[in-house]
Amino acid sequence: MADKSVIVISDDETDTGTESPGANCQNSSVLLLEENSDFGSVSDENRSDEMVDAEFGLSITYSRKAEVMPHARYDCTSHVFCQSENQTSKPVGTNSDFCEQCYCYICDKLASECQSWITPSFCHCNAHKRSPFWKSWRDKALIGALIVFKFDLIEIDADLRHAESLLLKFDADLTVEHDKFMMGTVSSLAAIYSCSCYCHNQYQTMVNCKRCSSKHEAILIYNYSNVYQLVLEFLEKANGEKPKTFAVVLLGAAQRILLHKQPLGPSMPNTRVVSEAVPLLLQRIIEILQRLLVVSDFPSSFSKKLIDFYKSLFLPPYCRCFLNCLNVYLWEDSLLVSVLRGQNITGERVVKGKKEVLFESIHVVLARTEKLREQNKYRELARYLKVVRTNNRAELQRLKDQIPFFMCKHGDFTSAGHHLFHSHDVSCCTACRLTPRQFTMYLKILRTGQVPVGNEPFYSDVWETPTGHVPVKKNDVIKVGLRILNCNAQLYMNPDSWADLIQASCSDSKLARDGSFICVTWKEPEEEFQQRIRETAALVLKELETKQIIILPKQFYSNHFPDEAMLMLVTQALVQRLIHAHMSTVLNIAMAFRRNMWALKYLFKSLSVRHDVLHAFLDCLIKDLNEKNNTLLTRTLPQSDAEHIGHFIFFLISYEHAVLRPVAHKIVDFLLEHWNELQNCPWQRNLATLLQNQDATRWNTSNSFLQLKNKLRIV
Repeated sequence: MADKSVIVISDDETDTGTESPGANCQNSSVLLLEENSDFGSVSDENRSDEMVDAEFGLSITYSRKAEVMPHARYDCTSHVFCQSENQTSKPVGTNSDFCEQCYCYICDKLASECQSWITPSFCHCNAHKRSPFWKSWRDKALIGALIVFKFDLIEIDADLRHAESLLLKFDADLTVEHDKFMMGTVSSLAAIYSCSCYCHNQYQTMVNCKRCSSKHEAILIYNYSNVYQLVLEFLEKANGEKPKTFAVVLLGAAQRILLHKQPLGPSMPNTRVVSEAVPLLLQRIIEILQRLLVVSDFPSSFSKKLIDFYKSLFLPPYCRCFLNCLNVYLWEDSLLVSVLRGQNITGERVVKGKKEVLFESIHVVLARTEKLREQNKYRELARYLKVVRTNNRAELQRLKDQIPFFMCKHGDFTSAGHHLFHSHDVSCCTACRLTPRQFTMYLKILRTGQVPVGNEPFYSDVWETPTGHVPVKKNDVIKVGLRILNCNAQLYMNPDSWADLIQASCSDSKLARDGSFICVTWKEPEEEFQQRIRETAALVLKELETKQIIILPKQFYSNHFPDEAMLMLVTQALVQRLIHAHMSTVLNIAMAFRRNMWALKYLFKSLSVRHDVLHAFLDCLIKDLNEKNNTLLTRTLPQSDAEHIGHFIFFLISYEHAVLRPVAHKIVDFLLEHWNELQNCPWQRNLATLLQNQDATRWNTSNSFLQLKNKLRIV
C-alpha cells in the first residue's frame, strides 16, 4: 500500500472572530491525524486489527503520521498565527515565521518568494481570509491591471485575462514610442519655413547672416505621427479579438492616450499633434464601443462598468465633445423597453420632473437596427425607428424610410401601406422618395402578401410569407399605388411605374418563379358599365389630386365587375397622366395589359377626346416598334408571353379605328420586311390562328395585309 497523507480541509469562510493562539489549530483548514496513546501504534503485522472508539463511533484500521501539504500562512500548524484586521506596518507576533509549505495569501506564492512578506506598509505575513481588508488586497492582486475597471474577481475570465496581457504589451510598446516623441527631433525653423533672406543668394559662402540666424538655430520638433500609427495598428489587431476582450482593450487604450500632452514647441507641416490625433483616435474608439455595447451580448453589470470607467476618464479640452458619447441605453433600460413593447409611442419620459428623450448616436441607431433585424424583431424595430432621435438627420431619414418594409416583414401590410404616407419630424412622407424599383417591390408585397428574403430585399429573387400576416385587399393595393404616383414626381413621370401598376391590376395574388406578376384575363364589361366607371373614376381622381385621398364609390366594391372596375380606374389615371405630358416610351404600358385588350380599347376611347394626345401616344408606339434596340418581336420568349404578343399584334392590326391604321401598316410592313428572321418565333402560330378565325370582310384589303395573311396560312 502506497504512503498517503490524511488531510481534512475546511472551506468555512464564515468562521470569524478572535481566537487564542492555542485554539488556532482547532479552526485550521488542515487537521492532522497523529499517533496517540488512545489508539497506539499499529505494526504492519497487526494493521488489520480493528480498534473502536465508542465515544466517536470510529473504527481505525490503520494510521500513520501525516505529511504537511502546501497551505496558507494562517493555517500553518508549525507556527502560531495572530489575526489582525489591517496591520501593515510590521509583523504581528510570530506571523513572519513560516515553514517550507507556507504560502502568501496575497501573492499566491511561497512565503519564501514573497517580496512584501515583512515590508513595511505591506506586511503580507499578516494577511488572512477572515479580514475584509486583506481579502480586498488579495482581489486587487489577482485582478491585476484590470483593477481600474472595478471588476469583481468572479467576473475575471479568460477573455479579460487576455485583454490584460494585450494591454500590458501595448503599454510597453506605447511607452517606448511616446518617450521618443517626448524627446523630440533636432531641427530648425528654416526646415519648417524656408528662409528667404537675401544673404543666401548674395554671399554663397555664408550660411546665414545676423538677420536670419535665429531661423537656423537648433530647436526640437515634436511629431506625434508614430504614436498615432502605433495606436491605430494596435486597434486594428485587437479588432479580431472576442467582443469582451476588444471592449476592455479599447477603453484601456483610450485611458492611455488621454494622458498624452503636446510639448511646447513648433511642429512640422503634415505631421500629427496630440490635440488633433487624440480626438481622431478617441472618436474611432467610441464608435466601436457604441456598437459593441449594442450588438454584443454583454451582461448588464459588465456594460455598466465599462460605461462608468469611461465616465471616470479625464477628458482634455479638445476632447470635451466626447463627454457623454458612451451613455448608451442598455437593452434593459426602462425607456427603451417601453418603446420596443409599444407602451411608449413618443420616446419621452419624465424623471424627477426632468424630461428625457430617446436620443442616441447614429452609430448606436445603426447597430440597434442591425441587432433587431438579426433577431427578426421587425415590429420592435419599426417602433424604435419611429421615435428615436439622433445627430444625423439624413441617415435617420434613410432608416425611417424602411419602416414600411419592416412592417411588411412582420406581416402588418395594412399599417405598412398607411405609413408610406406618414410625415415625420425629419422630412415628408416615405412615398415621396420611393424609387421605381422600390415602388415595384411594394406593389408585389401588398398584392401577394409575400416579402423578399435577404439583406438586399430590392434585389432578392426569393420570397416568403410572414407568419400571422393579414392580406391586403386588391382595391386597397391599387389605392396605395395611385396615391404614391400622385405624390412622387419621379414615379409619376416614369412609364415603367405605370406599367407595373397596370400589371398589379391585372394580376393574381401570386408571383411567378421569376418574381413577376401572373396576369389574369378579366371579362370585358358592357359599354354602359364602362361609361359609368369612366365618369366616376374622373371624380375619384380629381379628389385624389386636390385632397390626396381616394374614396371609392360602391361600384368598385360590388359583385358586378369589381376587378374590371379597378383596372379601368388605373387606366383612367393613365389617361390623365398622358394628358399632363407626353411619355418617352409607351410600348411597355401597352404590353402591360396582357390579354386584357379590351382595357387597351378603353384607353384609346378615353384618349379620343384629345386627338392630339392620342396621336402622340400612337406615334410614340410606332417609334418604339421601329427602335433598332427593340427585340420584342424577334427574341425568344416563353409560351405565355408569345401568346400575349400574338394577341397584341392582332389587336393593333385588326382594331377598327381610323387612328390605328398607321400603326397597323407599320407593323405589317415590319413583319413582311423581317419575315425570314421571324419564321421561328413562337408567337407566329398564335397570330395565324387568330387571323384565320377573323371575319375576312372586316379585314383591311391592302396588298400588304393580304400578303401577310397568305404567309401566315403556311405557318
